[in-house]
Amino acid sequence: MQCLLAAVLALLIHAPTHAGEEDAVVSGDSADDETPSPGDATATALDTVTVTAQHRVENVQRIPLAVSVVDGEALRSIHATDIRDIATLVPSVTFSAGNELRNNSIRIRGVGTDVFSTGVEPSVSTVIDGVVMQRPGAAFADLLDIERIEVLRGPQGTLFGKNASAGVVNVITRAPDFGGNDVSVSALLAQDDEVRVDGAVSGPIGDGFAYRVAGFHRSLDGNVVNIEDDRTLGDVETWGARAKLAWRSRDDRADATLSVDYADFDSDCCALPLIVASNNPRAVLTSTDVGPDNDEVNNDVAPFVRQRNHGASLTANLPLGSHTLTSITAWRRFENESDVDLDDTPGRFITSNYNVESSRTTTQELRLASSLGDAFDYLIGAYWFDGSVENELDRRGLNLAAIARILEDGELLPRVAGDQAVLAGRSRVDSRNAAVFGQANWHPTRKLTFTAGARYIDERQTLHFERPRDGRFNGADQPPTNPAFGPVTGRYDDDALVGKLAATYDFNVHVMGYIAWSTGYKGEGIAATLGLTQAQFEQLPAPAETTSLLEAGFKTTLLDHALTLNTTVFRMHIHDYQAQTFNAASGLFLLTSAGGVAIEGLEVEFVARATDRLLLSGGITYLDAAFDDVRNGPCYTGQTPQQGCVGGVQNLDGKPFMNAPKLRTTVSGRYRWPLRPTSDAYVQGDWRWQDEVVFDISQNPKLRQGAYGIADLSAGVVFGSGRYDLSVFVKNLFDRTYAAGMMAVGTAGGANAYAHQLPRDFHRYAGLSLRMQF
Repeated sequence: MQCLLAAVLALLIHAPTHAGEEDAVVSGDSADDETPSPGDATATALDTVTVTAQHRVENVQRIPLAVSVVDGEALRSIHATDIRDIATLVPSVTFSAGNELRNNSIRIRGVGTDVFSTGVEPSVSTVIDGVVMQRPGAAFADLLDIERIEVLRGPQGTLFGKNASAGVVNVITRAPDFGGNDVSVSALLAQDDEVRVDGAVSGPIGDGFAYRVAGFHRSLDGNVVNIEDDRTLGDVETWGARAKLAWRSRDDRADATLSVDYADFDSDCCALPLIVASNNPRAVLTSTDVGPDNDEVNNDVAPFVRQRNHGASLTANLPLGSHTLTSITAWRRFENESDVDLDDTPGRFITSNYNVESSRTTTQELRLASSLGDAFDYLIGAYWFDGSVENELDRRGLNLAAIARILEDGELLPRVAGDQAVLAGRSRVDSRNAAVFGQANWHPTRKLTFTAGARYIDERQTLHFERPRDGRFNGADQPPTNPAFGPVTGRYDDDALVGKLAATYDFNVHVMGYIAWSTGYKGEGIAATLGLTQAQFEQLPAPAETTSLLEAGFKTTLLDHALTLNTTVFRMHIHDYQAQTFNAASGLFLLTSAGGVAIEGLEVEFVARATDRLLLSGGITYLDAAFDDVRNGPCYTGQTPQQGCVGGVQNLDGKPFMNAPKLRTTVSGRYRWPLRPTSDAYVQGDWRWQDEVVFDISQNPKLRQGAYGIADLSAGVVFGSGRYDLSVFVKNLFDRTYAAGMMAVGTAGGANAYAHQLPRDFHRYAGLSLRMQF
């Protein structure tokens, strides 16, 4: 890696420059310094990309931060529906699917959070228009009316808060149009009866005011077949809307935007096809194929999930002399109601696993930013977060050990006549987070910039927990599997200081280099799942997850602005990584502190307009991610001493980190050619490939997925002077099956069974889309 970095450095420093450019001023707000003048512009010049990754509008090529930017047009070109689709375009992003939608997670540089507990927040923060989405499920609503998505890699706690220890997905939706009326409509039809319609209307409404209203509706059939009744599972019907009302002063120095949104999601999700059947001779056979290509289940419980996600925010920017005061006030609520076939068999073991989760948050952020362009500029702020997450579970049924006989139709005869166990309870985690933060830039010369920032966090969490009755899933004549516990209350206080130091040097207007050090913090973990025991309660909380990062990068704009090529090398260490492990005896996932994780990596990203007709983009991410000094890691079910499990623990030191492919690459190409003066044709190909991964902290070989690559292809025509875009597309062109997640299942119906979660493109499918702009 060092040799490669040295070669890249030599190439970039000696990149050719135009006369007089070596001494150009490229600081702070100079977003246009590197943009060619109209007289120098060529047909292949790329547009300058600006971001708000540091709470200011800046040229992405001039900030000491590893940022991937995906604009709304790029999302539409791949027919993206939610945030997980950015993995098609960003090589440092992967995705993990849990057994329910609310347990999905985004991972950046291999790091994310796969913990079901409502008392644990994600390591990657999703921020929409400046507002943090507290619960993971709330971040996976459909992408509606997006201007761009900024993927900030590495800890971002200084400016984005406590649950950004691995990165931030910063989503910016389109703003109201003050310049004139705008109407857009798009429709998509695809296999599996997928239908999506969305649209937006915007324009001015009087002196200083403008509005924007956008909405969508999507429906599709699932891609898992339940052979019990020959119907598909995973069907989706979802709709939502967002309305914005904006005001700005006549001098454009002050503005305010009120935003209200609502999304409704209904699905018979989730069903998990088996990849490994139970080895228990008494286990109920599913009569489905078993293996990585399996897309069938045989379940007696119809799964479902219903989600409601809504909120409102008021964002205002007010001038205070040479400074700008920004205020973001927000309120949000997320509700999730679900049930799944927990035993994943046609046997009536677990007959119900009804789960209700709801969260509400109120946040207030204030920022004061100085003007840019001077030798010294800064931003200071304060943040307040008040939130609460509630969870109720009602699980009914019996384990295999409580069954005397299993009838052919799946009916169970318990050992104790009339026996049925119940696991019922509730938990609530109240959180209050207060912080002050700031970041400053000092420009001692026109080429050199030093950056320093810090955030002080004070956090208080309260757990209320109750399991009012014994759960006796092994039979009423056996000791309780889940003894009654509570009500109990736990109060946990913590504080932290995170920071950032960086140095940036502009070698010339084409090449910028930086080196940065930063730290991140994710709050103490609270085990709020219904399997909580007295012993676990007394050990709470799990230590806060902290991150330290050393990073260096080069950002370049070459070939008369036809190529951007950015290279980053980094070394990151996570302390007290919060994870979970499956306990086969109780059938529950338990919160654990996994210890240290060491990650080293190299990232290369590029955008190239090879000709005026051909646009290429992509990148490569290399990761060496492994557990560091974890001597007492959990064993997987059935692991023997010969396989490394001694005394119920194993040495994970140096073992691969979960879902962190060593190599991942994405490439996209779009070629267009004119048909008539007012119409163009185009073809686009997208390719992503990643190395093998393990999905389980215990390194279970049955939860390992091999390397795979996915290709997508689309072609279309733009006509009517750009107002219409008609295209056809194929997803997963070569029909390469892969899993979005793998997990242990079937404890009630027989241990050592494993299943996978299917992505939308598990099989090849095709579609047609039409976009219209008026």
